[in-house]
Amino acid sequence: MDTGICIWSSVALRAEASHRSEMVSQLLFGETYTILEMVTDWYKIRTTDCAYEGWLYAKQHYPLTAEEYALNISAPQYFVRDTFLYVQDTLNHIAAPLFIGSRFPMPKDGIFSLGNRTYKVCLPQPTALPHHEGLSEQQDLLLDFAFHYLNAPYLWGGRTPAGIDCSGFVQNVYNSIGILLPRDAAQQVEFGDIVDFVDEARIGDLAFFENEEGYIIHVGIVCGYHQILHASGHVQINTLDSNGIFRADMNKYTHRLRIIKRILE
Repeated sequence: MDTGICIWSSVALRAEASHRSEMVSQLLFGETYTILEMVTDWYKIRTTDCAYEGWLYAKQHYPLTAEEYALNISAPQYFVRDTFLYVQDTLNHIAAPLFIGSRFPMPKDGIFSLGNRTYKVCLPQPTALPHHEGLSEQQDLLLDFAFHYLNAPYLWGGRTPAGIDCSGFVQNVYNSIGILLPRDAAQQVEFGDIVDFVDEARIGDLAFFENEEGYIIHVGIVCGYHQILHASGHVQINTLDSNGIFRADMNKYTHRLRIIKRILE
C-alpha cells in the first residue's frame, strides 16, 4: 500500500475529490497516511494516527517508501507545543513555520529527515510549566497546550491556530498528552466515563452538546469550575451549567448540554 507524509505547514482533506468540496480536516507537518484510491488529481487517504479518511490533492502528496514510512512511525517524535516553530529545508534553505501539534523525528544536532528531505531546526529551550494547585501533571500540560489556541478563529475542518473546529481542537489538545481521540465529536463521545453532574466536572473533562434531533454537534473542554474552553466563532471560555453553554456577551444559551465524559483518570 502506498504511503505519504505531510511536508507543509498544513494541507486540506476534503469530503470529495474536488477543490470545491468541503474541507473535513487538515494534515499537519509530519503526519503520515496511506493511500486508498486515486481519482484524477486526488488521492483518498487514511491517516495513520486516527484512521480518518479524506481526499488529498495529488500535488500535495509527498510519497514515502515502505521502509521510510515504517522508520518514521517507529522513530521517537518531537511534538511541537509552541504556537509556531520554524524549520529550514537544507536543500533550498527556505524556512517555513510549523503549527502547534506538528511533529517530526527527534533531531540530531539540529537535523532531521522526512523521506529524502532534510531539515534544520532550533528547538526552544524547555521551560517549567506553571503548576495549578490541585491539578495533575496531565491537567497542567493539557491546559497549557489548550490556551495556545485562545482566540483562534473557527474553521470547519481546521486544526491550526489560523482556524480550527471544535473537535479538531479537542483532538489536538488530547494528542498533546499522548491520548489519541477520533476526529469528530460524534466519535469522541464514545470514549471516557460519564460524569453525572456539572458540579462534579473536572479540568480536562469533555462536554458534548446536541441539536434538537439529539445528534452530537459540539464538544468543549472543561477548564475550570463551570467553565468551558471551546471553538465556536473563535476559541473562547464561557460558562457551563446543566443547561449548556451560556454566553454572557449574548445573554443567552448557545449550546444544549448532552453529556460530560471523563477521559483523564
